[in-house]
Amino acid sequence: FYPGTCLETGYDILFFWVARMAMMGLELTGKAPFDVIYLHGLVRAADGSKMSKTKGNVVDPLDTVAEYGADSLRYSLVTGVTPGQDIPLNMEKIEANRNFANKLWNCCKFVTDNALKGADEEEMKTLGVNGPIGKEEFEKLSLPERYIVSKCHSLVASVTSDIENYQLGAAGSKVYEFLWDEFADWYIEISKTRLYEGAGGGGEEEAKAARRVLVYILDTSLRLLHPYMPYVTEQLWHHIPRPSATEDQVAHALMLADWPQMDDEVPLTTSEEAVSSFESFQALTRSIRNARAEYNVEPGKRISATIVAKGSLKDEISA
Repeated sequence: FYPGTCLETGYDILFFWVARMAMMGLELTGKAPFDVIYLHGLVRAADGSKMSKTKGNVVDPLDTVAEYGADSLRYSLVTGVTPGQDIPLNMEKIEANRNFANKLWNCCKFVTDNALKGADEEEMKTLGVNGPIGKEEFEKLSLPERYIVSKCHSLVASVTSDIENYQLGAAGSKVYEFLWDEFADWYIEISKTRLYEGAGGGGEEEAKAARRVLVYILDTSLRLLHPYMPYVTEQLWHHIPRPSATEDQVAHALMLADWPQMDDEVPLTTSEEAVSSFESFQALTRSIRNARAEYNVEPGKRISATIVAKGSLKDEISA
C-alpha cells in the first residue's frame, strides 16, 4: 500500500533517496511508489548563496514566524519557487506578504463591519456561499458586479488548472493579484456607491446585490488562498456569513469546505462583454486621474468631463 502518487522533495537528494525509494518499492512490491516527483529548489540566502552559520546568513524560521507570521513565510516560499529552481529568501519579500495578509484582513473587516451593517437577520442567512453564482443570477447584476464575478470565475478556473499541473507558485500569485488589484482597489471602492446613500447609492436592491457579491468574492478568494495561507484565511472565513455545515463534515471549517469549482465539466459563468466594458471604464477613470494630476487639480474639486462613447458602453456609463 502506497499512501500517495506524488512525492515532493528537493532535487539534491534525487539519487541519494528518491531513486532508492523507487528501486526498493519496485523490488518488494512490483509497483512504483509514486507516479509524479515534484522537485522544489533549495532555500538560499537573499543573494543566492548557500545559507551557512559560518557566513552568518542563516534565516531562522522560528524567528521569522514570530516576527512576520507563519502564513507570510509559507506564502513567500511557495509562490517564490519555480520547480527545480532555488529560492532566494529575503525579509523584504516576507514583509510584503505580511502586508498582503493585513490587506486581506482589512477587506474582510470592511465587509463584516461596514457592508453587512445594513443586512437584516433574514438576509444574513442567505449570504452564505453554497455554490457558484449561476447564469440567471449573474445576468441580473449590474456591470461592476458582472465584471468582478467574471474575473473571479476566470481566476478559479486558472488557479484550479495551475494547481492540477503543479504550477503552485503561479496559482498563488494570481490570487494575490486578483485580491489586491481587482477586489480591493476597484470593487470594494465601487461597492461603497451602492451601500451608502451619500456616495450615490441607488437603493436597497443595489445594496443587497453588492453585499451578496462582496461576500461571494471574499469567500471564494479565501477558499483559493487557503492552501497558501491556512491560518489567516481560516480565521477570516469564520467571520463572514457561511452556509450550515453538512452532516458528513467533521468540523465546520474552511479546511473542509468545497473547492469553488467542483465540476470541471461545467465552466463557471463569465461575460467577456462585461469585462471589456468595465476595462474601458477603468481606462477612462485612469485618464481622468492623470489629467487632474497633470494640471494640479485639488483632490476635492469637481471638474466637468466630456466622454465620447457608443453602444452598450455608452449605456453603462450613462447609468
